[in-house]
Amino acid sequence: MPIKPRPITYECPTCGWSKTVAPHSDCLIIGRDGFDTCPKCGDKNLALRSANLIERFLLGFSSALMGR
Repeated sequence: MPIKPRPITYECPTCGWSKTVAPHSDCLIIGRDGFDTCPKCGDKNLALRSANLIERFLLGFSSALMGR
């Protein structure tokens, strides 16, 4: 049975880029549900952490606006 992962925030220590994602299932698609390099500067040393309350709220709010 697939288990929906918790929202994750990716952060680039080099350029400051960050993105919070909430994957739909445990099958991750690079570039949509997860990142292995920074899309802005190409750094491979991304920091991962659980999304905090504000990030989860903003993610849900933007999804509601987009009709997802």
